[in-house]
Amino acid sequence: MKVGPRFSDISRATGIPVSTVRYILLKRLPKLGLSVRASINYGALGLQRYLVEFRSNYTPYHISKILDLLGEFMYLDYYSYSMNEKKFFAIFAVPPKIEKSFLDFLRAVDLLGLIKGIEIKKLDYMRILPFMTEFFDFSKGVWLQDWISKLTAREVQEVVEYPSPNPEIDKTDLMIIAELQKRVIPLKYSELVKKFNLSRQTISKHYKHVLKLVNLFAVIWVPFMHPELIVTPLLIKSDYDSDVRRTFLSIPFTYAEMRSSNREYFAMLIIPSMGFYTTMKFLMSSVEVKELNFQDMEYSGKFSVPYQLYKDNAWIDSFEKGIEKLIELEKVQKKNLGGFTI
Repeated sequence: MKVGPRFSDISRATGIPVSTVRYILLKRLPKLGLSVRASINYGALGLQRYLVEFRSNYTPYHISKILDLLGEFMYLDYYSYSMNEKKFFAIFAVPPKIEKSFLDFLRAVDLLGLIKGIEIKKLDYMRILPFMTEFFDFSKGVWLQDWISKLTAREVQEVVEYPSPNPEIDKTDLMIIAELQKRVIPLKYSELVKKFNLSRQTISKHYKHVLKLVNLFAVIWVPFMHPELIVTPLLIKSDYDSDVRRTFLSIPFTYAEMRSSNREYFAMLIIPSMGFYTTMKFLMSSVEVKELNFQDMEYSGKFSVPYQLYKDNAWIDSFEKGIEKLIELEKVQKKNLGGFTI
């Protein structure tokens, strides 16, 4: 999490032979359900994140197809569906200069009848949290269940992600960031050289710059065999204060957090089924929960930085043609699946 995915860097920091580091990262950790992703400072990229909550009269399947399109062409970073509240949560990372186009686009989608009950909140920050290694059994690949008796909160400083008006990035930086968001291990210079048709020297220079834009290399545990039977993903909303945040950060299963500009706090948890009762009892006796959302794994999506929207050293306004793309998608849906009608 501290030095990044390069085997030699980890070897120097720990004193563990490179061969052992390679074996653990490539073999052992994946078998335990542990994956590594780069957590990026979106403010440093010149992007402001927004949380958009909405409902729809259409099925989650149809809406997820629309959101997949937005993830490719319209700055959508993440989405999930709440099974109990029957609404979507979507996080957009948008350049401030095209905020008006973004908001107009959402209103247009609302007027078209695809979504309803829309709520838009600017996020002060969203971050993945450090993995609490002391509460994980690496021999069995499960969380330890006595974490409450050893309660300790992670020390993670709150830093507002102000979008930089002049981000020090170019398209090559963004392409490397996108690769790090997809997979960190194994990721080799030689692969990037071949994929982007650039020299090793160029890749090395940009990679070192990209490291300055990474909050941390996040480790996330999701069992790869039938996760829906082993874990419960939750998105919990509460009013923000330091004690509420400290409570959530003390739970090993809390893997991400975000705070809105109107001081709402959101925690994202992947709770092992065996410890679900204990965790919920602890939470309900410790904080006032405003909303408890059971996330549907089938209708969730995470997207990498949309480097294709960065042209001539600036982020472009892709929302102008957004409605056209939605109508094209609707025609395909209607033809192939008997989908919805605008």
